[in-house]
Amino acid sequence: MHVRVKLSSVWASLQRIRILLVEMPRLLSDIIAETVKSQYDMELVGELANRAGLLAAVDRMGVDVVVVRVNDSELPFEFESLLATHSFIRVLGVAEDGRRSFLYELRPQMTLLGEVSPLELVEAIRAAVPRQS
Repeated sequence: MHVRVKLSSVWASLQRIRILLVEMPRLLSDIIAETVKSQYDMELVGELANRAGLLAAVDRMGVDVVVVRVNDSELPFEFESLLATHSFIRVLGVAEDGRRSFLYELRPQMTLLGEVSPLELVEAIRAAVPRQS
């Protein structure tokens, strides 16, 4: 017995990782946007030029991962509030030079991810989101 499944219905049933960019330099934002766009399981749902309205944007857009520019490994205080009120959210901090990234979770705990390339960035986003079976 053979079961035929339309590939389009399989792709449609996958839950996409919803990503919000915050305070990213234009060049880095463009690189991340192009990289995410090429991933079947990710969707860039928005960009914020600053942190104003962060919580409302996360709620409105159903965000899974927030990617934010960070200075060194210091997480801006608004994101600590975000993690405290949205336990499922992961924050991926990317240094302004684009060479290092950090993953923040509710604990709050910072995990050094090291140098970052577009491929490593999308793998870090995938690893940041818990998958439902």
